[in-house]
Amino acid sequence: MSRHRDRHDRHDRPDGSESAHWHGGRGRRFFRSGELPLVLLALVAQRPQHGYELMAELDARFGPAYRPSPGSIYPALSALEAEGLLAAREEGDKKVFSATDPGRKALTERAAMLAAIEARTGVRLAAAELEPALSRLVARVRAVASQVDVGAAEAALDAVGSEIEGLATRPREREVPGS
Repeated sequence: MSRHRDRHDRHDRPDGSESAHWHGGRGRRFFRSGELPLVLLALVAQRPQHGYELMAELDARFGPAYRPSPGSIYPALSALEAEGLLAAREEGDKKVFSATDPGRKALTERAAMLAAIEARTGVRLAAAELEPALSRLVARVRAVASQVDVGAAEAALDAVGSEIEGLATRPREREVPGS
């Protein structure tokens, strides 16, 4: 890697403190060397996605500090696929990427690097524990979708979404033994 690129991989402020959100100077990069492919691998390991879904997810998680572009996402996905860490299948005119067994192993081996990205950015990237529950909810709703009032079902799903969003803003209540 060139010295020019290394210099721009830094995220230090002029005063020496570090910040993932500082944009001073031309050409500053949000992700350090090797981080974007690891982030993409972590997201695809949670659920198969195509490139634009990944861009939207990155934008939602890291925006406005980081704005993904096809010029950075697709080469990283291609490199992960070439390494055998991702597999792609055609769905219509899109390529949907999923993690391979070697990709999941690489995530395990690079857990410390992923944790460092999470700590620096404040964004959780490791697989969410809610994924199985979300999958169950989707399966249950799909099973009865043709038998329910669509408006009432939408209202119920919106209410559940609002309730879950509220959980994110409330401090976690910890159970105290013996109380």
